[in-house]
Amino acid sequence: MLRVSLTGPESTGKTYMARQLAAHYGTCFAPEFAREYLAESGPHYTFEDLEEIARGQLAAEARAEAEARASGQRIVFFDSDLLVIKIWCQHSFGTCPEWIMQAIARQHYDLILLMGVDLPWQPDPLREHPYLRQHFYDLYQRELREQMSNFAEVTGEHARRFAQACFLVDELLHASLSPAPAMPEEPTAPYQPGAYTLLTPECRATFSARGAELTSFIGTTTGLEYLWSGDPAVWGRHAPVLFPLVGRLPADSYFYQGRDYRMPQHGFARDQEFAVLRQSTTELVFRLLHDEHTRAVFPFAFELTITYILRGCQLLVRWDVRNPAPDQPLLFSIGAHPAVRCPLLPGEVFEDYYFEFDHPVTLERHLLDGGLLTGHTAPVPTTGHELPLSYALFADDALVFKHYDFTRLTLRSRKSAHFVRFRFDGFPYLGLWTKGPGANFVCVEPWHGVASPAGEPGELGDKEGILTLAPEQVFSAEYSMEIG
Repeated sequence: MLRVSLTGPESTGKTYMARQLAAHYGTCFAPEFAREYLAESGPHYTFEDLEEIARGQLAAEARAEAEARASGQRIVFFDSDLLVIKIWCQHSFGTCPEWIMQAIARQHYDLILLMGVDLPWQPDPLREHPYLRQHFYDLYQRELREQMSNFAEVTGEHARRFAQACFLVDELLHASLSPAPAMPEEPTAPYQPGAYTLLTPECRATFSARGAELTSFIGTTTGLEYLWSGDPAVWGRHAPVLFPLVGRLPADSYFYQGRDYRMPQHGFARDQEFAVLRQSTTELVFRLLHDEHTRAVFPFAFELTITYILRGCQLLVRWDVRNPAPDQPLLFSIGAHPAVRCPLLPGEVFEDYYFEFDHPVTLERHLLDGGLLTGHTAPVPTTGHELPLSYALFADDALVFKHYDFTRLTLRSRKSAHFVRFRFDGFPYLGLWTKGPGANFVCVEPWHGVASPAGEPGELGDKEGILTLAPEQVFSAEYSMEIG
């Protein structure tokens, strides 16, 4: 039985959509129990009321699923879920009962539709906080990302929302009938190179098994390509993954346990063939394991899993690094290096573009010489929320920022409405880079790691930004790209 939940803030069309979808697919849906409960008890509620509502919501879901099974249906829809109760509890009372948190962790939905707040507010005696919908939407989005839920954001007027939802549900039903590819849990040989595509009604993303690299990101409505072409005459990559090092080492060398090793700038993962563990219309999972070749330059066991999830026009990228060694720590860094076409349209130039921050910033860059940090800094000429682009800005190599205070960066043009938005919570380092005059791209690079300072090669464990992972532990990080 496929379970689809509709979640999000108040007055976003969850109930209307749930009814529409259930009628369209000839199945059942669980109504929002909170509305039924508060219609009887009144709009004022206590902490205990919310617990009763949570129990009633679970019971409504169980009934709807049982009815769908009894009538031979393959899918069931839920108007709201326990995540609504959690956010409601935390906002109103500052906490959420532990049993609700545990129930959320146990609940599985094959698809969650996060309803956007771009519909007009519809007043209702049982609704509150009409001016906090965006705030709550951001909370839902963050929760679903942290849980790595299979969710999609549904926006626009009702007809557009319904079309989006039907596309996503149709893909879910189709995928459930397709036999899963036989993928070994522990790949014994690299997967053969090839192109892999994720698709939504709004965009298409294409990837290569070599480096598990994003190679194309196209808006399907306009046919506009947002990602750099990888022209080898300028810079032959698109969006490489930097692992197990970020940046350059002095003499491309380091020491570990009395031995010296050589490692190229940004590590070796970008040139390795990854195995494909799983693929659907909107999700693709790659994996790279250590072998005798990686051990020659990097004396550690590792398992790197890269997950790409396409939701609407947003591509979520997640890295999971596991240390499979029973008795040795894993020392590493990891980072992103996606290159966006700049300019995007004919008739525009590089200088028509700027980076927009999520709040006014004052920035200081850490200077590089030959790819190594010099120990010196310089101010960056921002104007409030904006950093105007010019090739002169990158005359001294990349802009490297440490411990900055923004988590969202949008590339915009002064001549068109197209944009590329990056979100990167929790990354201590960030690089911005282009090759130089005539290179029609700019890179946005969130990093867990940074280049070494100039000087002699040093111990790997002393390198700034290096991460240490204990045996059998996992490090996870994620960022996203959204086009429009």
